[in-house]
Amino acid sequence: MIERKIITLFGSLRVAIITAMSLFGIFTVCAETPVAGAMWELKMLGVNNADKLAVLRNAPKQRRVSLGVVGQGGVSKEFLKNFQCNDNTITFHNCRSVVKSTHDTGQLNVIMALTSALKIGVDIHIWQPGKSLRKIAEDFREAGKICDVVCFYQSFWGEGAQKITQAIRDSSAALFISPYVESGGRPTSEPPQGSGCKPWEADSIDHLILAVPLAYRDLKHGILTPSERNSTDSEVINFIAPSYYASSSGGTCPAGAVTTACAVFLYGVMPVKPSPDNVVNILRSTSGIDRKLLLAGGMDNATVDILQKQIGALTNPIPGKQRKLDASGVLNLFESYHKAIVFEQ
Repeated sequence: MIERKIITLFGSLRVAIITAMSLFGIFTVCAETPVAGAMWELKMLGVNNADKLAVLRNAPKQRRVSLGVVGQGGVSKEFLKNFQCNDNTITFHNCRSVVKSTHDTGQLNVIMALTSALKIGVDIHIWQPGKSLRKIAEDFREAGKICDVVCFYQSFWGEGAQKITQAIRDSSAALFISPYVESGGRPTSEPPQGSGCKPWEADSIDHLILAVPLAYRDLKHGILTPSERNSTDSEVINFIAPSYYASSSGGTCPAGAVTTACAVFLYGVMPVKPSPDNVVNILRSTSGIDRKLLLAGGMDNATVDILQKQIGALTNPIPGKQRKLDASGVLNLFESYHKAIVFEQ
């Protein structure tokens, strides 16, 4: 997560998310009406009326979806207990549920608020390795073998981080999702995120995607601009996700959670079980600028124009600059759904 302002991944946003979830009732998700945060996110994702919500809720669910979470801050089963809708399950792998609110717990609650509202059954798998980069890499490999989707909200820096990058690269059966990350002045090529999906580069990891928020609390600033000090800043944005809980355009972790929820939904409804590339291509091809949706979500015409200019500059950079954005717009889950249900391998 960035705050640029840059905030640490386990900093004050964790407290803000947990507090906001309590205030807005996010811990009671099985109601017919999604909670406030999930409702705003769904509307911005194109699910902007009761009929569209009913279409997604009532869509035939082809399979349960396995979701992995790999991190180091702990996950609390107790703070997820009200998310046991749709027969959801939680399995801890060589770790235990912690007894306090944590960053990863907060992000899981964002995911489950959306997937529960859409009636997708999710089997959650938790890995919380220690400090050993070798053990972290092993857990990423195991998650990639077990899960359809693996999300993580931590960045790993330095030469040893390549062990984790290689583990993700080798785990091509799973879709890995992370927020865009930075750490002070370090080159963004260092962490695994720096090798993430770039369709225009042959050696990128196609099954690792990164997200930034279109933040409800910071709509006037649009999206953040990734670092590009020189060629060692290789990290790019794949998707722009509407986020009710992001504290600013730089609060990237909740965007990773919303993107994860969208991917999980597609895995659950596609007639044939998709590959990571299938899901990414659908999300990419249906992203765009829907002015009516954005205006209804709290933007005005001037801020929509700013967002369009930002997207244009990042997808079609001036000579000498790197392309820093993959999908040329905001995620649209409703459009993705319609493309997904007619998908054939």
